[in-house]
Amino acid sequence: MNNVNLVATFWSFVYILAVIGVAFVFYKVFHMGAEGVRKFIHILVSLWVFILVYMYDSYAWAMVGPVSFMIINFIAVYGGLASHLGMGNRKRDNGLIYYPFSLAVMVSLMYQGFLPSYAVIAATLMMGFGDGFAALIGTYWGKHKYVSIGGKKSFEGSIVMFIVSLIVMMLFTPCPWYWIIIIALIATVLESFTPLGFDNITVPLVTALIMGILK
Repeated sequence: MNNVNLVATFWSFVYILAVIGVAFVFYKVFHMGAEGVRKFIHILVSLWVFILVYMYDSYAWAMVGPVSFMIINFIAVYGGLASHLGMGNRKRDNGLIYYPFSLAVMVSLMYQGFLPSYAVIAATLMMGFGDGFAALIGTYWGKHKYVSIGGKKSFEGSIVMFIVSLIVMMLFTPCPWYWIIIIALIATVLESFTPLGFDNITVPLVTALIMGILK
C-alpha cells in the first residue's frame, strides 16, 4: 500500500471537511446566507484539484475522494443534511453531486492520457472560482438582469465569469491567447445557459475536453 496515496487521501478528507466545517460556522454563528455558504464551499473545494493532480500516483486511489464525496453529497442532499448549511433546493443542491462527478471524469481522462494536468486544473478552477464569484456578484450586486435557460442571470456576474476564466487560463495553461479568449467565452456561455446546477458538469468537462483536443 502506497503511503503517498494514503497521505493524499487523508489530506483530501481533512481539507474538504475543514471547508464544510468553516461554512457551517459561517452559517450558524455569523448567519451567512445559504447562497453565500453554497458558493464559499463551491470556490474553496475547487482548490482540492491540486491534491488530486499532484499528490496521487495511483488512479484507483485518486478516485476514492471524488467517488466518496459523490455518495456523501447525495446522502446530504436527499437525506436532508444539507439543510444544516441552509440548503433546501434539491434542484440546485444537485450541483453538490455533479461537482465531484466532474472531477472524477477529468481525473480519469488525465490518467488515460487524454487530458493534460493543466486542463484538469484550469477547468476545475473555472468551475469553482468563475462560477462561484459570478453567482455571488450576480446575486448581491448584479443590477442588469437577463433571463436564460439557466434562470435569471446578470451581466455583471457573466462578466466576472469571463474575467476569472481568462485569468485562470492565463495562469495555468500554455494555450495561445486566442484560445484562452475562446475557451473563457465558452465557459461563460455554459455557466449562463446551463440550468439546475448542471453547469458543474458542462463548464469543466467541455473546457477540459477542448484543452485535451488542443494539447
